Amino acid sequence: MLEDKKNGYLIINTGTPDEPTIPALKRYLKEFLSDPDMLDYPSKRLPERSKNFDKLRDAAATVLRWMIVNLIVVPFRPKKIIEKYKSIWTEEGSPLLVNTVKFVEKLKKYTNGNVEIGMRYGNPSIENGIKKLRQNGTEKLFLVSMFPQYAEATSGSSFREVERVLEKENYNPDIIKIDHYFDEYFYLKSFVDSVKNSKEYQESEYLLFSFHGLPVRQLRKADPSESHCQKVENCCEKVTEYNELCYKAHSVKQIMKVSEMLNPDIPFKVCYQSTFGPEQWIQPNIVDVVEDLAKKGIKKISVACPSFTADCLETLEEIAEENNEDFEKLGGESLKLIPSLNDDEEWVRTFAEYLFEREEEQAKVHS
Repeated sequence: MLEDKKNGYLIINTGTPDEPTIPALKRYLKEFLSDPDMLDYPSKRLPERSKNFDKLRDAAATVLRWMIVNLIVVPFRPKKIIEKYKSIWTEEGSPLLVNTVKFVEKLKKYTNGNVEIGMRYGNPSIENGIKKLRQNGTEKLFLVSMFPQYAEATSGSSFREVERVLEKENYNPDIIKIDHYFDEYFYLKSFVDSVKNSKEYQESEYLLFSFHGLPVRQLRKADPSESHCQKVENCCEKVTEYNELCYKAHSVKQIMKVSEMLNPDIPFKVCYQSTFGPEQWIQPNIVDVVEDLAKKGIKKISVACPSFTADCLETLEEIAEENNEDFEKLGGESLKLIPSLNDDEEWVRTFAEYLFEREEEQAKVHS
C-alpha cells in the first residue's frame, strides 16, 4: 500500500455526455471536436515558407474546425446518435462514468485514497479533478491515462489539458505520467484472463481484437523522421525509435504478446472500429472483417476491445448491438462482446501495484 499522503492520482478517460439528451450531446460534441488534437485539420506537414507560416496554418485550421463543428456536426449529429446513447444508458448513468467510478473506488483501497477522476471532455473534468487533488495537499501527482496504447488524440491531448490547468492554477506538483502500458505484464495478464475466462470467447469460432480506429495521417504525425511510417514494409512490427509512440505499432505489438499468452484455440484477427468521415483510416475495418467472416461460413464471433479499459458507447452499442445486428443479417448467429476490464478486482489491484512500482522507479532516479 502506498503510504505517502502527499501522493495524488488523476484517473483520466475520454468522457461522456451528462445525460442522453440532445442539449447534453451538443455540449459534449462541441467540446470534443473543438479539441485541435481530435479534429486536427489541416495536418499535412508543409515546408515553412516564412516566419508566419505556422501561425497562418494554425489560424486556417481553427477556422475550418469551427465550421465543421458548429455548422455541420453539432446541429445535425446529435439527432442521429441520440438513440445509441439511450440504448446503453443505465439507471446509474453513463456506463463509461459508472465503470470509471467503480474502478476508482476500488483503487482507493490500495492507495492512500487521494484519487480523482478527470474526463478530457465533459464531467467530472480534468480541471475539477486537479483542483480537488490540490486542495487535498497533493505534492506528487500521478497522471493515469486509462488508454493502454498511446495516441496524440487521447493521452497526448489529455496531458496537454493537464498542463494548461496546472499553469492556470499556478500549481507545480511533481508529475509522474502513466501514458501507456500496452506491453506491461500486469495489463496483459488482466486482459488475457478477461478473454480466456469469458463465456463469449469459449463459445465462439473466431476471435476479433477490435481497436478504436485512427486516421492514417495521425500515425504519420507520430513519426518524427517522416521516413518510417507507411514507408517501410511492416513498419508497425519493427522496433525503432520512429514508432515508439505510434498507436498502431502499440496495437500490433500488444496482440503479438497477447497471442503468446493466450495461445488461442480459435483463429483471431486484429481490426479497427469507429471510423468517421471520408479519409483513410487504419485497416482492416471491423465491418469489412465481419462481412468476410460471414461469407466464409463463420457463425459465432467473440470481440475483445483492447483500446477500452471500461465499457462505453463504442463497446456496448457499436460492437454488441450494431456489429452484431449486421453479422446476423449476413447469416451469422451471434457476435458477442467480451466485457472490458472495468472494475475487475485483480485488474485494479495489479494496477495499484504498478503505480507503486513507478513511484519507486521515480524515487531511485532522483535519489
